[in-house]
Amino acid sequence: MHLPARIELKEGLALRVPRIEDAEALFSLASDPEVTRYLSFKPHADLEESRAVLRSWEKAWAELGGRLTPCRALTYLIEWKGEPVGSLGVLPLRFGDELGYALARKAWGQGVMSAAVRGFSDWLLEYGRPRITATAHVENTASHRVLEKAGFVREGRLKSYFYFPNLDERADGYLFARVK
Repeated sequence: MHLPARIELKEGLALRVPRIEDAEALFSLASDPEVTRYLSFKPHADLEESRAVLRSWEKAWAELGGRLTPCRALTYLIEWKGEPVGSLGVLPLRFGDELGYALARKAWGQGVMSAAVRGFSDWLLEYGRPRITATAHVENTASHRVLEKAGFVREGRLKSYFYFPNLDERADGYLFARVK
């Protein structure tokens, strides 16, 4: 399966391949300690760190040509009203395609991430992927709501599953999934 460079989800919302020109938008969200609180990386310290991440995402798209390959992530930027406001990645693993995401605080509470996760997981399931998963820290209730609104079901608790550098702790997470 090959992912397209752009997926239109609903009016004003799309997923698209990231570009180096998106560095300021990525830095805006990835440098925010509230956005990165439950993520697997520390807030970006400077614009160059965001550029490096974008170069790695561009490299993955170039090398894979949009092809979903085991244990290789592909990341989209979420474009809302013509502006990049978040990221949504997919990592094909043994037990399903795992999604990971981040959203700029200015877009919180407006249904953007739920619509992006639902639209992308709908697309993946429609094109033959049998199982889509996501995980979230047990206290990250906003992420739980995003996944539930996107049609995911909480399947269980993963004990000491994550290390959260912004909390400086190992912690439990919930596993959510959608199946065909």
